[in-house]
Amino acid sequence: MLSNITLPTLEEIRDKNNAEKIRGYLATLHDQLKYMMLNIDTDNLSDSLNTTISTSSQGVTDLKESVIQLDESMSVLSQTAEKISWIVSDGTSSTDFSFTPYATELISKCVDITGYVTFSDLEYNGKTVINGSNIISGSITADKLTVNDLSALSANIGGWSLSSSAIQSKSQSGGALYLNSATSSDPYWVKATDAYGYTTFYIAKSGACYFNGGYISNGSISADKIVCDSEKRLDLTNNYNGIKIGSGMVVTNGYNNCRLFVNNSGILTFDTGTGDSMFSLALLRSGSSYSLSVLNGSGQAVGSIPLS
Repeated sequence: MLSNITLPTLEEIRDKNNAEKIRGYLATLHDQLKYMMLNIDTDNLSDSLNTTISTSSQGVTDLKESVIQLDESMSVLSQTAEKISWIVSDGTSSTDFSFTPYATELISKCVDITGYVTFSDLEYNGKTVINGSNIISGSITADKLTVNDLSALSANIGGWSLSSSAIQSKSQSGGALYLNSATSSDPYWVKATDAYGYTTFYIAKSGACYFNGGYISNGSISADKIVCDSEKRLDLTNNYNGIKIGSGMVVTNGYNNCRLFVNNSGILTFDTGTGDSMFSLALLRSGSSYSLSVLNGSGQAVGSIPLS
């Protein structure tokens, strides 16, 4: 019954190109052995024949297992009009590489790429280059990016805009805060603007400080109003221990058309603020005697107090 079956050699079994041929051998052998086993007279068989049948059955079993292993560990390349598919399997894992007119798909447990890789002209014009430990691309979008060292020309982080010259934050109302670097051409270290773009605060690189109308620079303060302490005290001191208020003008009780000043003759003078002196105080000396005289607008003494 088995005379017309030619079994493949071991080399043929190991040859993956003969997988289909081996399947045919196995199918034919299976059918004929099944027929023979169903019709054999086992009661009249000799011991030697039983041994031969047992040995043949074991050989068929070994052949079946080899074919199963071969079927699991094989490469299949298939081609149709619209697709080329290549499957490589070892029985435990496999790689599927497919080509269509619209896409290329690679499915594998692990993908190892060695060499210089460039992706160009994807959904938008541009390219991404992967070279060793570097990735060069126009933009990378991710939910989270964890790095030990970040180097970038500019960045937008949580509403803050970072560049090589400044750190800028804009609120929803339009106001902004700027922190400038030492290399920036902007004259400010820190600057804040309102919703209309007007500066409300800055610290200049020169050391000046501006507070929404007030100004501090090089030892001077410019402001619409200076408020005293809770005891209504104002302490203003300069290198000459003197105070200059409005070029000598003194404002009191709502009247500002008066002033005290020292004229060109060194005489302390009081006038209405128009240049017309009302009276003057003069320290006069006659010999070894001193007196304090009150002069009218014409310079005439209207009274004198001896001092010694």
